[in-house]
Amino acid sequence: MKKLFFTSDTKHYHKINGEKIANKFDNTNGIVDQIKSLISGNNAILFIASTPDDNEKVDSYAALVFEGLKLSGITFSEYLILDNRTKENTLEYIKKSDVIFLSGGDTYIQNEFFKEIDLKNLLQNYNGIIIGQSAGSVNMAESVYNSPENGVLSKPIYFEGLGLSDINIEPHFVLDTAEFDEIEIYQRNHLLEESKKRPIYALCDGSHILQIDESIVVYGKSFLIKDGSIIQICDDKQSFNINLKSKTLSK
Repeated sequence: MKKLFFTSDTKHYHKINGEKIANKFDNTNGIVDQIKSLISGNNAILFIASTPDDNEKVDSYAALVFEGLKLSGITFSEYLILDNRTKENTLEYIKKSDVIFLSGGDTYIQNEFFKEIDLKNLLQNYNGIIIGQSAGSVNMAESVYNSPENGVLSKPIYFEGLGLSDINIEPHFVLDTAEFDEIEIYQRNHLLEESKKRPIYALCDGSHILQIDESIVVYGKSFLIKDGSIIQICDDKQSFNINLKSKTLSK
């Protein structure tokens, strides 16, 4: 059974004097309850990095995810990290993991790492839960569109993803562009143009999409960007079903 969570930001840490401190995953839209109901075991969780060479950063962000889940009542016997230090163990780690967490960060660098470890093929028969955050969610698509957050200087924005879903998401979405700078305006305009080719689901922080096989449900404040227009489809503590074939919505 395919069990995919597309998230923007699970809000599992806060900052005090610049230091990141773990807290519970934001359960406003039910993600913690959903993970608990779908999880099949607590043997291991695997955190897969977005910047596999930055060991200090990887360890720090993995620890925040692990602690955030513990505080939310989701614990494991083993906590695994996959980056350039451990990539030889990729298959072993995937086989023993009940949950895989695809980190946020640099979408393109993460995608290159996924290709290096052949993650797309290794996940074809995986039956556990996969949680993507930000970049990790973007990379779960078959055909990835990574909106140009650095304007014309952005890295490649079109590439092959993990092929887990036909859903394309835009994380950290903010509707109001009044305070956007020039690069953010460029990114928004590019996003609107791209939406004439494919629908894009824009997730505000704290919202998520849950796909179980062919069932796809949006939870929390989110928007559909399609044909050059932005339509709000959901608010916090609400949900909408997506029809995968027609890309339509229903309550």
